[in-house]
Amino acid sequence: MKSKLVASVTLVVGVFLMVVPLFAHHGTGVAYDVDHEVTLKGVVTEWIWANPHCGILFDVTDDKGNVVHWGAELGNPHALSETGLSRDILKPGDKITVVGHPSRSGAPRLQLDRFTLADGRVLPERAVKGNGAKLNDEPAQ
Repeated sequence: MKSKLVASVTLVVGVFLMVVPLFAHHGTGVAYDVDHEVTLKGVVTEWIWANPHCGILFDVTDDKGNVVHWGAELGNPHALSETGLSRDILKPGDKITVVGHPSRSGAPRLQLDRFTLADGRVLPERAVKGNGAKLNDEPAQ
């Protein structure tokens, strides 16, 4: 009886220790202030299309002419490719307006919500199915 109890407790603790790191990796609310949103206009310096997270590096010039180098964290390439993004959607020199949740540390970093290209497109597209089709697209009959 006692050995069954010890085995059960050991199993529960073991499973708990294996699962906890899965939640720690995606601690968005810890690193970013998800209750606040900032909007920044800038110029792309680098578009990072790589696992585990894509990123946009961009320069923002303030009212006094000072340039601040910002970084925006996005999801993984597979998920983003289903929302209208691709490896070649951005290039250095592109002007963008970025909206996202700022870093809690005050660093010039944010978790991207969306960005607007110079042509007015807003990405990532929201109403998209996993296969890239628009949610309101109806199958042909």
